Amino acid sequence: MVSFVRAMRQNMGVTAHAPASPDVARIRRARLGVLALFWLMGVLLATYVSRVPSVATLLDVTTGRLALLMLAGALGALAALTVTGWVVARFGTRAVLFWTSFVYLAAFLTVAWSIHLGSQTWFAAGQFFVSFAFAFTNVAMNAEAANVEHWMRRAVMPHFHASFSVGMATGLAFGALVSHLGVSPAVHFAVVGVILTAVRLVIIPSAVVFGARNPDGAAGGFGGPFKTARDEYRERRIVLIGVIVFAASTIEGAAAQWSALAVVQAFGTTEAVGDIAYWVFVVAMVTTRGFGAHIIGRAGRVVSLRASAVFVFVGVLIFAFTPTFWAIPVAMILWGLGAGLGVPIGFSAASDDPRKAAARVAAVPRPFSRIASDISFSSSARPAVSIAVSKVPSERCGGGSVFFGITLAAVTVRKRPAARPPGNTGTSSERRGARRSTPFHPTCSTEVPELR
Repeated sequence: MVSFVRAMRQNMGVTAHAPASPDVARIRRARLGVLALFWLMGVLLATYVSRVPSVATLLDVTTGRLALLMLAGALGALAALTVTGWVVARFGTRAVLFWTSFVYLAAFLTVAWSIHLGSQTWFAAGQFFVSFAFAFTNVAMNAEAANVEHWMRRAVMPHFHASFSVGMATGLAFGALVSHLGVSPAVHFAVVGVILTAVRLVIIPSAVVFGARNPDGAAGGFGGPFKTARDEYRERRIVLIGVIVFAASTIEGAAAQWSALAVVQAFGTTEAVGDIAYWVFVVAMVTTRGFGAHIIGRAGRVVSLRASAVFVFVGVLIFAFTPTFWAIPVAMILWGLGAGLGVPIGFSAASDDPRKAAARVAAVPRPFSRIASDISFSSSARPAVSIAVSKVPSERCGGGSVFFGITLAAVTVRKRPAARPPGNTGTSSERRGARRSTPFHPTCSTEVPELR
């Protein structure tokens, strides 16, 4: 009973004095815990994505109307954008991860209930709060991932995002199975949401090493969260990193939200086949992220981003204009290989200054990618028109992803790209991918043994 109360107090942000620095065993346990958190959130996202065609049918909406309803999620992410960094600094990552577990579950159950009722209003409300809660979880778990990366002295951020992608692959596989078995999306969402929330509450104590409040990172007075965000956006490098992550997240998000539905509508396949097509994308992305530390260590952040943009550009063009189904897996592989490194590199770059990592991770505008992906595919609101020559339905135009792939390349081709660590002009130290910095937590005053 005493241990249970102690765990509850820790999760609620009532923490004891943090030690000077974590030992090697604790860092390894934190790494596994954060990997598990990323995996879990990937499963939750894929749970919804795997049933999008069924959701559209049960809500009795067109693709364009569904995109409009999903914009509520974009607004939820946007509403959270300017306060997440301040909230994490004010209350600590442990408390944020704990309390948003319940908000996310309530929102996820609202989405499930809205589908059961066929209510578009409740669906939009659920989407709003799902994205709102996810934004806080996203910042907190990426801040903890940045902790681990600094302590390990290696570019391991892609490994955490690979775990997210593995979670998506798991969720997609399970979604395809339950769809084939005829399980309704409402039951599917409710069961998965309850089970994974319980697992998440168990994982948090292992994933968070310190999780304490950071008063220096929370601006005081009225409008504190907005002042914190404004201060971060004044730095030009952070804005450019935001553009990179905005582009990379849109590339990834467009595939997540629309590729399965596009395959179903363009080629008349089943929902399970559409899920498998997106699963190919996820496997390719996991492969890139799995080798991410090695790739970044050999080529550096900037070259990795440029190569990623090329892969995305080619993959999306094939996906958009191929008239034959056999080319879709090829397109998804190229698209996935290119989408793998943009987001983790952006978050790593935002965390180069350990003292401001949480606020800057929040300032990197991933929520805007949700808006961009929805708007870029809003052409599906029109009836299924055909593209000349290839006769491809508008759901597969992919113009938004191509545009943002070009944007990503344009930003990173600059003479002093935003992705490089401050003061790094592209020397051999960048190519090795080693960022020699102090441990993340401000109370850490001693060196931590390097983990391999």
